[in-house]
Order: sequence, then C-alpha cells, then structure tokens
Amino acid sequence: MKNRTSLVLGIINLIILALSLIIVHVYINDTFAKIAMTLLGITFITLLVIQIRNYLREQYKSSEEKLHKLIELIDNINEDTSFDGILQHMYHSFLNYIPYSHIGISLLKDNGKIIEASYGISKPEIDLANKLIGIKAELQSTSLFKIIESGQPRIINDLPTSVSNPDTPYNRVVLEAGIKSSLTFPLKLYNKPVGVIFFSHTEKNAYNESHIAFLKTLSNSIAISLYKNLYIDELLYTLVLSLAKLVEARDEDTGEHIERMQKYSAYIAEMLLVDKVFPELTIPMVKEIEKYSPLHDIGKVGVRDDILLKPGKLTEEEYKMMQEHTIYGAKVLKKAEENMLKFDKSIFKVAIDICLGHHEKWNGTGYPFHKKGDEIPLSARIVSVADVFDALTSKRPYKEAFSFEKSIEIIKSESGKSFDPRIVDCLLRHLDGFYNLYKQYHPEIE
Repeated sequence: MKNRTSLVLGIINLIILALSLIIVHVYINDTFAKIAMTLLGITFITLLVIQIRNYLREQYKSSEEKLHKLIELIDNINEDTSFDGILQHMYHSFLNYIPYSHIGISLLKDNGKIIEASYGISKPEIDLANKLIGIKAELQSTSLFKIIESGQPRIINDLPTSVSNPDTPYNRVVLEAGIKSSLTFPLKLYNKPVGVIFFSHTEKNAYNESHIAFLKTLSNSIAISLYKNLYIDELLYTLVLSLAKLVEARDEDTGEHIERMQKYSAYIAEMLLVDKVFPELTIPMVKEIEKYSPLHDIGKVGVRDDILLKPGKLTEEEYKMMQEHTIYGAKVLKKAEENMLKFDKSIFKVAIDICLGHHEKWNGTGYPFHKKGDEIPLSARIVSVADVFDALTSKRPYKEAFSFEKSIEIIKSESGKSFDPRIVDCLLRHLDGFYNLYKQYHPEIE
C-alpha cells in the first residue's frame, strides 16, 4: 500500500513537472534555464521508472507468494480428514484473500427440498455458528433457491436494507449478530448442487468480484472434501443404526420404538432450547440427540433372547443381565469412536453418553453407575424421558398401552426422582405440541 501511494504521488509529480517544462519552453527564453529544467525532468523520469520497476517486481513477488499459498491451501483442504478441521483451516487461512466475521455452510437435504445450516465458524464475539447450525427451511421459500438454480454467486453489501423477510429464524439471527455484508457461493459436486458457502462480515461493502474469483478457484476442493467427510460419517452411522434396528426386530412388541422415541427426544430437546433451560444446550447438540437417540438400546444385541423376549417378570439375576445392555452398547460405540479418532474424527460421543446414561435416575437409583443429578449427561436425561414415555404408551407382554394422560401423570410423579425436574417442567409447558406428535403415531386417536 505504501509503495502504491508513492507511485501515485510520483506520477502526479511527473505531470506537474511536464507542465512546468512546457511553461519554461514556451514562455522563458533563458537557454540555461531550459537545459536545467530538461535535465531535471530526465532525472526525475529515470527515478520514476526505477520506482515503477521496483513496484512491479514487488507486485510479481506478492502474486507469486499468493499463488503458492493458494496451492498450499488447496492441498490442505484435500488432505484434511475432518471437515471441521478443514473449516478451522479455512477460517485461519482465508483472511489473506477474503474478509469475514463468519463462515457458514448450508447443505441440501430431502432430495434438495430443504436447505439446512450445517457447519459454521465465527469470531467469538458474535458466536454466530452455534446459533445458526440446525436452522432449516424449504429451499424454494428462500432467496438461496435462485443461487442454487442458477449456480451464480451473490454479493450483498448492505444486508439490513436488502433482506426482504427479516423475521425468518435464519435472517433474524444473522441481523441480530450485526452482519452487514454477505457473499454466498453455490457448492457443486460432479455438476450437482450440494449446498452453499457463506462469508459474512459485520461491516458494509466488504465484498467484490475479486472475492468471487478466489472462491471459484477453491469451490471444487471444498465440495469434494465436504462430500468425502459426510459420506464416511453417514456410512458409519447407517451401519450402526442398522444394527440397532436389527436388535429391535428381535422383539416384535417394540416395533417402531426407535423411530417414535427419536422424534420424542428431538421435540423435548427443541423445547428446552426454545425455553433456554440449559445454557450448554445448542442447536448442534439438539441435532446430535435426534440423530443418536435411536442407538440408546443398541447394547441389547448382547442380551440373550430368553431374557430379552421373556413375557413375564425378570428374576433378579436376569434383570442384572438386562442392565448390562447399557455397557454393551457403549462398548460397541466406543470401539467405532476409537477407529474414527485415528482420523481425527469424533462421531459417537453423544451416542455413548445416551447408551450409558438413559437408565440412570435423577435421584441416583438408576443403573449402571448410580449417577445422580447433573452427573448424568444432559443428552441421556432427555432421552430417558422420551424412552419411558414411549414405553408407557406402548403395549408390552406384561402390560397394555397406557393413555397419553396417564403416561404424562406418571412422568410428572417421577419428576425429581427418575427425571430431571427442569426437563419435565419444560415438557408440561409444551404439552399440546407433544400431544400432536404423539397422535401421529397413534392414528386410532381422533
């Protein structure tokens, strides 16, 4: 910047000198003065040429360094085994090329019908990523539809005056965080749209066409890396979920239990987030609870059929063996987690917490470790309520299905005993929505 300013000043001085020479030659008859001014002009031009040469040399050197850094950036994106790691690398490396306060990635879901904020990283003072991840909308109801359909990036340099619908959940969070500029770039893989990447800034007029050119260079590498990591995560999750469904298939009386309690768990977690009951509960954690709650009983794969399928009451010894399913499940997932950690990826931590803790009780009388209160992971406390509710409202060999009302009364009676009272209180505040969800799985109820 300093060299560029000096060069501009030099050119201005040259123009002034040229005008001075013209004046001297036209209006002054002193030969000596004309020769002196001419020599001065030649000297000044020589110095200016040297300055221009140095400036161009530095520009070339700077461009060469940027090219090498860009190649290194692409290599790092392609080599990193964790997309969270890639996002961290992007966040700390891209500032040489593009300004931002937040980087976010939204992915297409449900065959391209839904767009969901899936990854993000922000400056600590705005903490935008945790507030956005998990927010989703129908693609066609958003301005992102045109970007994905056309494949053309979009720059908005005055966001507060440009947003047509500031009251959507996503826009509201972004505007409250003070974002004023945004660059949205479509991500494609094998010419098929997979989502968009956002660069957002708290200052107006942050973006221009040069930033789009930079992203065009990297977009394929970002999309390929994203796909590679998502494919591995989903493949492993699908295999483990298939094992959980295989366990469920052994017991005809618990059919569709994991689907129901998954939705119940997600609803309770979402309402706790809405009510801001637990500061540690974030949108990403809510999504993980929804994703991994179906794995809560995966350890039953290690329980004998004569115990798992026994129609009558279990003996004390059989009950102890049944309790081992929490530990079996955690062992299965810990083994998978250990293998993923070799690639710097952690996938099943929440699932492990749920497996081990969903039969613990608030007062410490549960199993397998008799944990109590906040010693029990929050994810397990949430799933515990959903799991018991579904068991109460479902037919079992030893009982008929209880009504919604009776099941809720039992849950209330166990508040502060089996269940975290804050979770039960939140559920009771949102009972109408919970009842509507319950009816979706019980069509016989009008």
